[in-house]
Amino acid sequence: MDTVFILSLLPLFFLLHELEEILMVCPWVKKNSTAMRRRFPKAERIIRKMEQMTTQKFTTIAAEEFLIVSVCTFASLLTGNPAAWYCCLAAFGIHLIVHIIQFIVWCGYIPAIASTALCLPYCIWAMHKTHLFFSPHELFLYTVLGILLGGVNLMGMHAIMYRLSK
Repeated sequence: MDTVFILSLLPLFFLLHELEEILMVCPWVKKNSTAMRRRFPKAERIIRKMEQMTTQKFTTIAAEEFLIVSVCTFASLLTGNPAAWYCCLAAFGIHLIVHIIQFIVWCGYIPAIASTALCLPYCIWAMHKTHLFFSPHELFLYTVLGILLGGVNLMGMHAIMYRLSK
């Protein structure tokens, strides 16, 4: 399979996933916040933050993340070095696994589970097709780096959106 094709699909699958989240997260939280509080009383602070999220804020965060994924993919294609792309792919794959865990814990639909079912096979396939480009040490390093940078970026974007809404 052509490496350019494999790498180029990441922004498309990422966008598909983010679109489901953009459309569904805020209405789902509004509908389920009481049930979340009942089932997870220790998560009150997180639930309150989720209730403050608007579709506009969520879209801004998703657009910024999409830009990062797209730039990393383009840079990897341009340079022939898929390291930046793999960091994004690994972080995205872990993100999807988190959604599966949320789905299992919630025991019902959560925003993004439908697109997770479509995107996770791509992530597994892409990792399988590209893992030989890297040593096991590099695979581990790029996975950890992607998770750390993705997590810091996500927390930073949520903090920015929270401060802008004040």
